Amino acid sequence: MVEFFQAGGFVMFFVLGFGALAIAAAVYFARSPDDRRLGMVRALSRTTLFSMLAGIATDFAAVFHNVPNHPEWLEGTSLPMVVMTGFAEALAPAILGFTLLALASLVTAVGMRRLPDPQGA
Repeated sequence: MVEFFQAGGFVMFFVLGFGALAIAAAVYFARSPDDRRLGMVRALSRTTLFSMLAGIATDFAAVFHNVPNHPEWLEGTSLPMVVMTGFAEALAPAILGFTLLALASLVTAVGMRRLPDPQGA
């Protein structure tokens, strides 16, 4: 797990932090459903998504910048293998972010189920 987190780079701290906040907001919403609390869940989920996208872009930029600058990495291996490894590492923020967003969505669904029916049925 530590290697996975390191593969994603520094931005993983942002993805984890914002994702944890989104889950906490979802738990708060599920415990006491209210439309105002739902807005916070949505906003923090978007923040998690945008930090995740920034992380993916940063990691891909690092791959595209570093592979051409290190020809020694290609000795004994092929360019596709090096690039595929870089791509796998670059997708780490997406894996973490989408997992956290899925958990936040699941908890939010519980809160949605508990919202009072506006028709009073």
